[in-house]
Amino acid sequence: MSVEKLRFCFIGVGRRGLEHMRVASRFKEISLEAACDIDEARLREVASAYGVRTYTDLDEMLSKEKLDVAVISTPTPLHVSQTIKCIEAGLDVLLEKPISLNINEANELLKAVQKSDRIVAVGFQTRYLDVVDKIKESIDYDTLSMIVGYWYWTVPIVKWIRRRDQGGGQIVDQAIHLIDLFRFFVGEEVNTVYAVYTEKGRNTKEDKEVGFDNWASYVVALRFNNDTIGCIYSTYALYPGVFRTKERKEVKDLATRESSVVIDIICREMLIRYRYPLVATIHRRDRELSVCKATKDATASMYKAFIKAVLTRDKKLIRTPYEDSYKTMAIALAANESATTGKIIRIEEFVKGYSPRKV
Repeated sequence: MSVEKLRFCFIGVGRRGLEHMRVASRFKEISLEAACDIDEARLREVASAYGVRTYTDLDEMLSKEKLDVAVISTPTPLHVSQTIKCIEAGLDVLLEKPISLNINEANELLKAVQKSDRIVAVGFQTRYLDVVDKIKESIDYDTLSMIVGYWYWTVPIVKWIRRRDQGGGQIVDQAIHLIDLFRFFVGEEVNTVYAVYTEKGRNTKEDKEVGFDNWASYVVALRFNNDTIGCIYSTYALYPGVFRTKERKEVKDLATRESSVVIDIICREMLIRYRYPLVATIHRRDRELSVCKATKDATASMYKAFIKAVLTRDKKLIRTPYEDSYKTMAIALAANESATTGKIIRIEEFVKGYSPRKV
């Protein structure tokens, strides 16, 4: 590209948006130019910290600024419309997950991306960790039988995520990272999804008073094209720091430390346990335990790949192009569809588009 530095703008500067700005500011190839949000106090903070020009209206920012890249970290219902506006303005986009709460909307963005020459990547940053590569290298694909994972959590910190009509629930907003890693590790696509959810466990008066209007616990069963089966179980019903006890602090060995997020990969006489996001242990019959640890920062690694892809126009350099991440999004939305209808959902049929149901 002819520009001396890539001119970045940030749409949404809440909790995740601030992290994007912090990481982006470390790269010499990037110039932080502008930020857009409805929170004027937060805009004053980022203007002071990063010297960016600020806007409360996206259209105004796109019309006034000369930009190359947009980083979008707004509430999920805004993602598709804002990404399309940025593509039409000639910008490449780094879009936070989840993409959308509606498969028809996700399809609309897929068509826009396919028609454009713009690079759109999605923030499944864990794919860029070296420990994830080590896990994938260790899998015996001839005997890969099952992949299971859990994400134990509490009432979301961000208030709008507490509402299923805004955040989509735990499987869509948070455990979607597990779905994406499942696909990456298995190396095949999911063909069928069946899910059951319950509100029991987070449906008290106290929960309602803090604005929680969501499912409490989730179980999702998956079947992949290569006959591997998968299961994700997750919850918002627990309390903050469920494993951060005195006893845990006394456990020095990372290989045995408890974790609130885990993926287990089962092959013949081998268990790979990934304590998300930093440590993996490999257990084999009659062999010494292997321990792998992440040595990189996931978001920084994602930025490094994304910057190079934008500068060279080589989309193959990124692990999370929209066209691939869309498939992860479809599985999460199919799980919600299954849980609300009681039906087994076939992904091939689901991605053709459904009439959205109220959840």
